[in-house]
Amino acid sequence: MPPMPQGNAPPSDMPAADASLRLLVITSAHLFPSGPRPTAGLFFANLVRRLARLAERLVVVVPTAYVPGPLTRLARFRPQRRPAARETWHGIEVHRPPYFSIRSQRRGWFQARTFCLAAARLCETLHRRHGFTVVLGNGFGSSVHTAQYVGRRLGRPSVGWAVGTDVHTQPFTSPDNLRLFRHNVRQTDLVLTTSDALRRVVAEACGGAPHAHTFYRGIDVGDLPAEGADRAALRRDLGMDSGAPYVLMAGHVGTAKGSDAFYGAFRRLAGRVPTLRAVWVGGGPEAGPMEARAARDGLAGRLTITGRVPRPQVLRFMRAADVMLFTSRAEGLPNVVMEAMAAGLPVVSTRVGGVPEILRDGETGRLVPPDAAEAMASAVADVLADPSAASAMAQRAEGFIRAHFNVDRNAPVLAQVLARLAGGGDPTAPIPACAGVPPGRLPITPQDGP
Repeated sequence: MPPMPQGNAPPSDMPAADASLRLLVITSAHLFPSGPRPTAGLFFANLVRRLARLAERLVVVVPTAYVPGPLTRLARFRPQRRPAARETWHGIEVHRPPYFSIRSQRRGWFQARTFCLAAARLCETLHRRHGFTVVLGNGFGSSVHTAQYVGRRLGRPSVGWAVGTDVHTQPFTSPDNLRLFRHNVRQTDLVLTTSDALRRVVAEACGGAPHAHTFYRGIDVGDLPAEGADRAALRRDLGMDSGAPYVLMAGHVGTAKGSDAFYGAFRRLAGRVPTLRAVWVGGGPEAGPMEARAARDGLAGRLTITGRVPRPQVLRFMRAADVMLFTSRAEGLPNVVMEAMAAGLPVVSTRVGGVPEILRDGETGRLVPPDAAEAMASAVADVLADPSAASAMAQRAEGFIRAHFNVDRNAPVLAQVLARLAGGGDPTAPIPACAGVPPGRLPITPQDGP
């Protein structure tokens, strides 16, 4: 088998996805959809659906937390409704074995072991039936730990997919978590990260990781509302003021997403633009405090926090708003920013994680420092003050995302990478990314620094 591809794009001799590719996917319940949580891990799930069409066989194992009866009286251990132990999701076989969970953010090693014990025997049974060629773990905690363990047991290569907080936050919350993270990176045959910023964190934390590569997964652009949608009708349906400018944020309403900075920027803008409205699509622990601050400042009628809404509703808000202000303090590569760009919504974002890899200041969006409410307010004001320039910037961003971050284009490239790895390819060789364009060679130059 020839070595892994090393060019800018998939080489001409690289075949379509190998028909013998048989993939075992291991992920966690919060990173894969279920009946009780239909949108959990939706972006990874969209990728899995595409891979299933390109592989001879794909099976997903999603261990589900089990809490012993006596502990359910404690608030943090109260179980949610459990999904079926085995089901078919979009034609894909999904298994959900129970595992004992202590739900501790600092005891990663113990949690990974209980997760692994619950899944390993089932994975071996499934392997005897399907003969997997690659084991893929999604999320650099329990899932990747299990994937590399199962891969060694089966004599198959393992792939670990790094998402975001599993790399830039969780490993550094305790020595136990960091030990688990380093072990997972070193024992996994191939590491894939959703942004080059995450790849650098992996390399720095582990003293180098030549088998770690950036692979831009992309989004499902087919999910976006049709272009040319009637904004006035959208706003009526969403309860928005037809004539007011709207600044939008979407996601969990919490400190990690910069809720204080978002409100600070909105309060400054509200004094400069009397008709301005703000809407945060999502819910979280900081929603109540933010609404209380707005009431004290006389802005209650100009700030809306929707609570959790169905994903199609989030996308409709993107079509109806005038600008997104993304205020997160740390990210891998935020899907919601890619969706906003693909929807043609001008974006002002903090310069965190992989955002500078897709957003060039003044060309495809605006970049601001995290926690800098005044800088955020000024950037949003500039966008609102010049609609023509904002529209041109948004059009460039939309074309960029749709061309290079489309999951339908990127999934076949990933399937080829997995097939090559299964055939003995060198995991340290460069791999094609982002529909064949490696990091650093995108149509825009990634911007670093504050």
